[in-house]
Amino acid sequence: MYIVDQRTYYWGPVTSTIDWCEENYTVSPYIAEFFNTITNLSFIFLCMFGIYNVFRNNASKTLIPLYLGVMMVGFGSWFFHMTLQYNMQLLDELPMLYVASIAVWHTFIADPKSTIGAKLPIALAVYSGIVSYAYIIINDPVFHQVAYALLVLTVVIRSVLLVGKVPEGYVYEKSRMRLLLWMAALGFIVAFILWNIDNQFCLSLRVWRTRVSTLTGSISELHGWWHIGTALGAYSFIVFCEWIQPVLRDSPDKYKLCWFGPISYLRPLNKFKSS
Repeated sequence: MYIVDQRTYYWGPVTSTIDWCEENYTVSPYIAEFFNTITNLSFIFLCMFGIYNVFRNNASKTLIPLYLGVMMVGFGSWFFHMTLQYNMQLLDELPMLYVASIAVWHTFIADPKSTIGAKLPIALAVYSGIVSYAYIIINDPVFHQVAYALLVLTVVIRSVLLVGKVPEGYVYEKSRMRLLLWMAALGFIVAFILWNIDNQFCLSLRVWRTRVSTLTGSISELHGWWHIGTALGAYSFIVFCEWIQPVLRDSPDKYKLCWFGPISYLRPLNKFKSS
């Protein structure tokens, strides 16, 4: 690895409040953090597959805004890491709040007994608006992280409560839904650990990368692994949302949980019976 002079940066000097551990412009003269950029494809591809499954399974179309929101996070993160410009940093971080708010809303509309109505989306929109405005003024990443974490914590609590409401007759569904939630949690937890290692041991990681090839060194770009882990975690949660809605409504439609490596997806059970 080598250091590139900031005066030659394609997108100009770094203006973002965060400059991650990956060395800037060492792989491409047009991309500030190459591996932190391309790993955002995991958000985009998983969401495209998820939207395809929504139509194939005739699932609730309310899932599409959730998938599109996660995809927007991927695009925003792509442009942020590609440029390291402050306006692109906002395009990465603020959609995280909006997607988390949509996820909170989903954990309520999945419950047919919920009487929350329009009050919750209005409250979430106000919360997101206030936090967004305050974050632009305060300009402190910790403030954004705490505001985002509160929404994620709400999603976790609500999801656990929803699983507890699954009728006893749905033994297969209940066990697999718990698995999906564990997969979602594991994706975020492992990603969070790698994200912190990347922050705390950046100097050591950079020294190691000077001794190996670019391809080998890419393994140590741990913020990129954060993208992959959170993409898998968010995707697993949305698959859970796709399944919990018909189950709590006691729908006659039954599904089987299928896997392609760590990627889960639902298929109607009648498809397997007919084959």
